[in-house]
Amino acid sequence: MSSVAVVRWSARILSGLIVLFFGFFLVAHLIGDQGQASRPLSSSDYVILATLVVSLVGLLLAWKWELAGAAIALIAILVCAVVNWRVLVFPGTLIPITSVLYFISWWIDYSNLGRGNTIQIRSPTLAD
Repeated sequence: MSSVAVVRWSARILSGLIVLFFGFFLVAHLIGDQGQASRPLSSSDYVILATLVVSLVGLLLAWKWELAGAAIALIAILVCAVVNWRVLVFPGTLIPITSVLYFISWWIDYSNLGRGNTIQIRSPTLAD
């Protein structure tokens, strides 16, 4: 297995786990009975929720489009961190780490183009 495949699949596995973990809590909160806030939600709460959802969508997009998905996820989590830096405490650190892994995977593929290798348009497969 090549180094790009190891990096790519590490990012994919992490992003899958992150989306499942955060997605479970988001869905459970939306459909559960205990969804009442303990205090009125502020505008920063809505920004944090929106940027978290956007970062999860970015991680999902990165399965197909590594650069675009990683950029979306990283920018969203950075906006979220500007609003409240505590989102970067574990497990929140996994989102930027996974985005960086997708960037590395894309960069390795991109740098191979300069060595005469051609880029192939493909869908993600287990052979990666």
